[in-house]
Amino acid sequence: MSSREEGEPREVDAIEQARADREATDWLIRLDEEPNAPALRIAFAAWLAAGPANVRAWSDTAHASDAIALAFAPPPTVVPFEQALVRRRERHSLARGLFAGSAAAAAACVALWAGPSLLTHLRADHVAPTGEVRTFHLADGTLVKLAPGAALAVDYSGGQRHVRLLQGNGYFDVVHDPSRPFQIGASGTTTTVLGTAFEVQARGGEVGVGVRRGRVRVACDTAAPVAILSVGQTVDMACGAGKALRAGTPPERIASWVDGQYVATDRPIRDVVDALRPWYRGIIVTRGEGLERRRVTGVYDLRHPQEALSALAAAHDVRVTRVTPWMTIVTSD
Repeated sequence: MSSREEGEPREVDAIEQARADREATDWLIRLDEEPNAPALRIAFAAWLAAGPANVRAWSDTAHASDAIALAFAPPPTVVPFEQALVRRRERHSLARGLFAGSAAAAAACVALWAGPSLLTHLRADHVAPTGEVRTFHLADGTLVKLAPGAALAVDYSGGQRHVRLLQGNGYFDVVHDPSRPFQIGASGTTTTVLGTAFEVQARGGEVGVGVRRGRVRVACDTAAPVAILSVGQTVDMACGAGKALRAGTPPERIASWVDGQYVATDRPIRDVVDALRPWYRGIIVTRGEGLERRRVTGVYDLRHPQEALSALAAAHDVRVTRVTPWMTIVTSD
């Protein structure tokens, strides 16, 4: 018998979530192409209600507040304002009715309307909104910069200095205090420092750390590996897989997003697109194996994501289709 109580959400592994993420992207395209197909809408509702991985994937793919309405909206046309309001109400009514009668789907509907990061934001003390770097000081004077979409929880109780990066990227310039090591928890790891400047990236089941100044120790919370980093060194650590990929980079390139830049050195196209997502006020949908296979080197302006995508398209055989002012599809076959 399983130890999981009835009704308790089960854990979703990385492989299942990756599968759901791919399917969510396909659903968004299919629903946009066939908005008036009843069988397709019913199939989508069944897929969404099938499990938590699908709910999370759809939330991440369609995170705008109008996500459900988007799924069932007809192709955009220019209509009078009053008519647009009527259509909007009709779409919302259809979305609500479609999920009626299914507890799992109803919960999914709430998650969509509230946004994929709602629960994370409720746990956070500091959150950076879309397209904005949030800068602040902790109680000991430590400087923190959060990239767009990042969330941080702070615990300085009991004489400790502990923070948890719940999601996204954070840059920390830590005030030296040998009696109270500064610790950052993220993605199953703990990064410990005395006084240094460094970046931490929480990426689901992985964490990335890069050092601009000083030294840090990055360790998995439950087992090996462990990495000691100094200036210009980085590590991508996946505790679940027991892997730690170390590399070197010019220190000024670490946390380049602080200055609104993403520096790609032989990176997959998808990495560039993913870096632009938190800066884009809308949805970026990706399709095609070329996004993983093709690699790029260059500097991209995060503060102007649409222009950055256009530059990527011009240089690397990528199709960028702006469906609405807040939805763009990126394709590379």
